[in-house]
Amino acid sequence: MKKLTSLMIVGAILSMRAPALAESRAVNISIGSIGGALDNAALRTVRQVIGFAVGTGTVDKFIVYSPRNGSPIPVEGGLGACAEAGFGITDARFKAFIQQLRSITPRSGTFLNIELTASCTLN
Repeated sequence: MKKLTSLMIVGAILSMRAPALAESRAVNISIGSIGGALDNAALRTVRQVIGFAVGTGTVDKFIVYSPRNGSPIPVEGGLGACAEAGFGITDARFKAFIQQLRSITPRSGTFLNIELTASCTLN
């Protein structure tokens, strides 16, 4: 009976820790036009924020989904990519990077989507 109780306690503790282990350590980023001209200043800012994050080690993996050689390129331009947290980077530092991206406000007619994901994958 004591073994069963101990097993249940250990199971309960592990189940409480599972969400912490499954935290999002990557972010999908997409910026584009909804019909008009793309806000190129916002696109440059997104690229600068990502570049700084890569340069400082906040992001180790960066995958560009669009535009990609051999794939259709949107007429208006834009960017579809994924950035994954660097090895040993604290959650606070990665969250600050995400907050920087979310603070970018493109002008009307341009969208910027920032979506958390578990990891970046090649499409």
